[in-house]
Amino acid sequence: MEGWKDGEDTGGALHSTSLPFYVSSILLLLILIPFSVVYAQNNTGKIAGQVIDKRKNQPLAQQKVILQIHRGETEQKRETVTDTSGQYLFDKLPIALDTYYTVSTTYEGQEYVEDDIVLSTWVPELKVSIEANAFTTDESKVKIRQHTLVINPPPVDHPPDGAVSVMEIIQVENTSDFAFRTVHNGQLAGLFLNLPDGYEELQVAAGLDGAIPNAEQQLVFGPPLASGAQNLAFSYVMHVSESGLDLSRPLTFDTDQLYVYVSERIPLVPQSPTFGAGSRGLIHNFVYTIYPVVEALLAEQELDLRLKRDASVLSQAQGESIAISGVNPRILALIIVAAVCAGGFFVAAVFKIVSAVSKSDESSEDATMPKAAPDASWLRKLDAADLENAR
Repeated sequence: MEGWKDGEDTGGALHSTSLPFYVSSILLLLILIPFSVVYAQNNTGKIAGQVIDKRKNQPLAQQKVILQIHRGETEQKRETVTDTSGQYLFDKLPIALDTYYTVSTTYEGQEYVEDDIVLSTWVPELKVSIEANAFTTDESKVKIRQHTLVINPPPVDHPPDGAVSVMEIIQVENTSDFAFRTVHNGQLAGLFLNLPDGYEELQVAAGLDGAIPNAEQQLVFGPPLASGAQNLAFSYVMHVSESGLDLSRPLTFDTDQLYVYVSERIPLVPQSPTFGAGSRGLIHNFVYTIYPVVEALLAEQELDLRLKRDASVLSQAQGESIAISGVNPRILALIIVAAVCAGGFFVAAVFKIVSAVSKSDESSEDATMPKAAPDASWLRKLDAADLENAR
């Protein structure tokens, strides 16, 4: 007894120093038991939801819903139907790291799919609702607020074969409360835009990820076009013939405004009377002649976008070839991106905001020409670093 009191007994010493360890082990076990129970209970899960007709704002009863179970290399399918309130339920679903789910239904000939659904022991139940008919097919709801074509010398790495680079910037608005999507030439499309005959090296940019050209000389954007306004851009290369450049095409949607910007290095002018007189403008040290269409344009209207060679411009260029090198049109795309990032301006605004050229140029122009828009000093402050960040 004396030894234990003094802490000299080895058995007593072991017992006294080890007591906290046993207590902590018991506490840890008490903590882990509930998690083990939860894991045991949650090795299966549930996916439930509601199917509704969004346009009619009502649930869809007796609507067949399909669940696909993707587990490793295998796939299983289960089916159910919705109740009177449009609700469906799939339960007793396996939970595993290599398992994910797809829920789908078909309504009025259109399939609606929710995929890449994953259940876990932490989230064993998910609500996945499907909104059918959440689209409008009314093409009159899609408006092109401004369409701008910018004609520049070709890319610096392009051979000198009489080519020019054309960039098209479009501000489009879906005026409906629903996303726009229709069936166009047998395929679903949220937007479709006609391209000129003879285009090459098509590149899509802002807002058109996944857009592809088809055999009908159209650029087709598959995903639904959301409500509201957005900006799109794409570019391509065209060759100038002896008679000039032809960018004509029928319009796919009503167009409020259309402009053609021609670099001072390109000796081309529109030959259609639908264009007003040109005015010269400076955009980030690049001089353009801007030709506006004088009236609104309608869908399916054949737009005359023929540009002819202009002898006076050719003489001013002192015999330079159409394919003048040294100006990279991609810089213009970077300016557009930078402008959008720097304050949320519409892409089209870049081409509406132009500054006056020198007084000597102004005095030589017809007084009836359209006046230049307000100065774009904020845009001209963009330096090489800004453009690199935009890239």
